Amino acid sequence: MFNNTLLMPNQAMPATARSLFLTQCRLNVEASKTVLRYQIELLRFCSHQLQRYQTFLDDLVESFDLNDTFEVVADFTQNALAEAPQESARLAGMASRMVSASAKVVRELADETVEDMGARTCS
Repeated sequence: MFNNTLLMPNQAMPATARSLFLTQCRLNVEASKTVLRYQIELLRFCSHQLQRYQTFLDDLVESFDLNDTFEVVADFTQNALAEAPQESARLAGMASRMVSASAKVVRELADETVEDMGARTCS
């Protein structure tokens, strides 16, 4: 009647297609890891900014005089402008490292694929 057994990868697709499928899976895993790392860093950045904003609001509520209020706003703005380039540089450096790591994985996978195809052609 019907053969309900699952096909093993060796039976399901030819060797070249299987190699390309596994390569695509590995690339997807690397891309997912990269995106998750970047999201973690963005969440840290947002958390830090929200904590600074909360402190700013607390200081703003406690300032009674107009001069105190102006000083609180000026300090907050000065600190935000001072920290923004540092945070941006850190995120850009992290993105650069992630891209170079992804490029390394792609090179390795391309080399492996070429070697596999060459070995199959010679045999």
